[in-house]
Amino acid sequence: MSKRFFMLLCVLVLVASLTAVFGAGRAETGKVVIGLSMVQQDSDWWATQERMLRQAIEAEGWEAITVWAAGDQSKQISDVEDLIARKVNYIIMGPIQQAGSVVAVDNAANAGIPVLLVGRLSDSKNSYASVVAHEPLFGSLQIEQIHKDFPNGANVVYLYGPVGAGYAVQMWELGTLPTLAKYPNIKILFRYDHQSDITSQGMASAEDAITRFGSQINAIAATNDGLGLGGVRAVQAAGLGDKIKVYGAGLTMMGIQAVYDGTMQYTTLKSQAKNAAKLIELVKLAISGGKPTEKVVMIPPTVVTKENVLTVADPMFGGTFTAPGTFQPKK
Repeated sequence: MSKRFFMLLCVLVLVASLTAVFGAGRAETGKVVIGLSMVQQDSDWWATQERMLRQAIEAEGWEAITVWAAGDQSKQISDVEDLIARKVNYIIMGPIQQAGSVVAVDNAANAGIPVLLVGRLSDSKNSYASVVAHEPLFGSLQIEQIHKDFPNGANVVYLYGPVGAGYAVQMWELGTLPTLAKYPNIKILFRYDHQSDITSQGMASAEDAITRFGSQINAIAATNDGLGLGGVRAVQAAGLGDKIKVYGAGLTMMGIQAVYDGTMQYTTLKSQAKNAAKLIELVKLAISGGKPTEKVVMIPPTVVTKENVLTVADPMFGGTFTAPGTFQPKK
């Protein structure tokens, strides 16, 4: 055997070995590896959802790999391709858009990786299951609370978004609008649409609304706490805290603090911990080879107001899944 041939053979063996170790990914080491394709790291709600999922996954002795899409559907498609290349066993995805997520879900399914959706639906027919909030109920309960607070009617500015997100569409079309039809004295002055759920966007829209509509506004309602907190900041900056009530949804830690402080009237707990617990159940079912009896699992909201802000229990406030904590406000 020539020296050149021997060296070439060594190189080929080395390349094959590296491919086996790195190309196969950690999923082939015997441990269950779950890829988390999450929406946006600077969203308080999604950051909490990722944390709850990671805790639940690691409690099972499994491994989590998180990729953040930064609210960009194209990036999420690329992120999922990366998870496929890393040969994860399962993918839990928070879709950026209901329609736009189809490519990412289908690519993973075609690669033989079951995809479980969380927080939002996808138009793909190839997901294993979806765990979402009962979005229509979030919309209807918010309007019911406004009616309770303003029995004689109210003019509302609505902060809507993210545009294209399944949960926002369902909340608005199947919950908010039908309930508004019951109360013709509650009027939407204007609906501001947003590409994201970050507070700065909500604040800019609320500031514009205050400039345009002034004293006509009785309430600002939002699809989520991120946008709602933007409304809170704009209202407080304008010195209108005693004139305009703000209503959030999808509780965040900053949102519940605002409820405690009295700067936000209302929010609803969209429990990331309950989502995570249900998703773990579904992963175990998939591991066993089973199929879910329900393709879409809907988690109902918990209303949070000043009256119960200190008694609502959930692991996001501390404790565990079996012994959840309660909110501890900043004084």
